[in-house]
Amino acid sequence: MKILVLHTWGLGDLILATPMLKSLYKSGHQVELALFSSANQVILQQNTFLENIHLVSSKWELLKFFGRFNALVATAGTDPKKVKMLAKILGIRQVFAAPQERDVHRIKMNLKIVQPLLHVIDQEPYIYSPSNPALIAKYKKNREKLIGFAVGSGKKQKFKRWQGFKDLIKRMPGKKLVFIGPDEEELYKEYEKLDVTIVKEPLENILALTSHLDLLVGNDNGLMHIGYATRINTVTIHGMTNEKETGGYRQNNKAIFLEMKCRPCFDPSTDKIGCTTLDCLRDLSVERVWSVCQEFL
Repeated sequence: MKILVLHTWGLGDLILATPMLKSLYKSGHQVELALFSSANQVILQQNTFLENIHLVSSKWELLKFFGRFNALVATAGTDPKKVKMLAKILGIRQVFAAPQERDVHRIKMNLKIVQPLLHVIDQEPYIYSPSNPALIAKYKKNREKLIGFAVGSGKKQKFKRWQGFKDLIKRMPGKKLVFIGPDEEELYKEYEKLDVTIVKEPLENILALTSHLDLLVGNDNGLMHIGYATRINTVTIHGMTNEKETGGYRQNNKAIFLEMKCRPCFDPSTDKIGCTTLDCLRDLSVERVWSVCQEFL
């Protein structure tokens, strides 16, 4: 069967969709992927499970796929009504889409969407992990531990940012790397005077560097998903986001959050949250995060 998979979300969500893409391929289907971000395309380099990756700038460009596919699949959280409407326009008869279910991990949710099409299931995410010895030598000297801090969350989700990183960094041993994304430039002034190395590299270099970290600590963001996929030690701070849906999935992935009746309140389909006080992050102490980090030091 020829299948077009539509992904309109970010990099982290795409990583969590790769088990679905791999499983479709291993079940004998021809899979092509439509993306709206060139950054998302980078993490899929050298994959063997996609026939084609199409980078489109608008949904109107999808019209070029009219009559070419037997099924349209949308990754978890995409509005099924909109997907069905799009499939009708593209002349695709079979549609597989579903909203994100509460407390179901995104990997399992994506697999659940296409379950009728699968007879082989591969739950392991894929991520391109290039080798770059010169880059690693630039950031890691001798045998010191290399600790990464994913302090951002993109300009559209600034509410995810925990304010305790600067104090945590002062306690942390080893070489400390602070990752700042291209849309997080305002964070540079906050960290440039600390005893850290600020990393502002292309995504391909970030992929290579992340796999060599001894520990990655951060907000619930795309870089943490790169950390999960590359199997490194991670400590992720979940304020209003649901660790059961987007958190780590290995024993060395630790999630930190406060037990509160109001959390998680983040709606990933709308980027809306349930309050303005952000108590779930404000009341999370540096001591608590530090105690979990020590497990990996």
